[in-house]
Amino acid sequence: MTVLPPSFLGKKVFLDGEKTKYYTLKYEEPAGKASMHALLFDHEVPVIFATLDHSGKFLDSFYLSNKSTKASEEVLHRYKHMADRKKQHRMTQEDIKDSLRSKEAAKMKNENITKLLKDEHLEDIKHLWSSRLLTLQKSDGTASDSLIMTTLQEAIDEANPMKSFHFLVKHRQDSLIIDLASKINENVKLLDGVYDYYYYHQKGAIVENFVVRAGQVADLTNSELIENLLLMAKNLEDQYSRPVLRPVLSRLLKRVKTETDETVKEWLNNVITNSRLRHSVLMELKRPKTSV
Repeated sequence: MTVLPPSFLGKKVFLDGEKTKYYTLKYEEPAGKASMHALLFDHEVPVIFATLDHSGKFLDSFYLSNKSTKASEEVLHRYKHMADRKKQHRMTQEDIKDSLRSKEAAKMKNENITKLLKDEHLEDIKHLWSSRLLTLQKSDGTASDSLIMTTLQEAIDEANPMKSFHFLVKHRQDSLIIDLASKINENVKLLDGVYDYYYYHQKGAIVENFVVRAGQVADLTNSELIENLLLMAKNLEDQYSRPVLRPVLSRLLKRVKTETDETVKEWLNNVITNSRLRHSVLMELKRPKTSV
């Protein structure tokens, strides 16, 4: 089975047997198909450069104070550029720690904290940077409705859908992918991107939920998008032996009846050209107790 590439952001690495001293992995970037480069931090200072495989095994590591390589210099340079940009968001360490709390529990001494958090998320998404906020959420967070996570949702609503997709994948925020379904009309590549990625990694539940949710918002006049959506639903149904075509079709046809002047038959004739798909849809419509 093909596993999802991991993210080790927020991972605590102990260097002594008593587990009293640790460094936190706060920056990572790909280093080939099966490995990544990373920086481990002592509080806010990068002190160790490491190369890890996708299982988390350290292939190489050294203290930055003792050694330097071309790879470590390049990674450190990119990290420092990112860190310098983040300083412009004017958040103190107290603000960032406060962002781990929910809106009700947060002290919010900085009245601009939610805007600053959202702006940082937006910049991280735009550049596909390692998020210090999500790293903190992963390592120290306990509230799923923290300011970090609620402002991430707001940022996703505003950001480029494809960049949001790649950002969420990079940080293994797969549970939020379904929220991008509302954006499929904004970017024609989003549906294919989500489907191909999770289908390849055999994460049927994620892509099934995404496809079903997409049926609630897909442009009914975009025949190519609609047919592609229905074909994906049928393929998922065949692959995982779970009903997917039916709920997608149900949502689409309910919308056809309320949002268009076409009959169901007219609309289906206009959007479906694939003979195999047409047959599958007709079989669904003939099934007893159908809700479509």
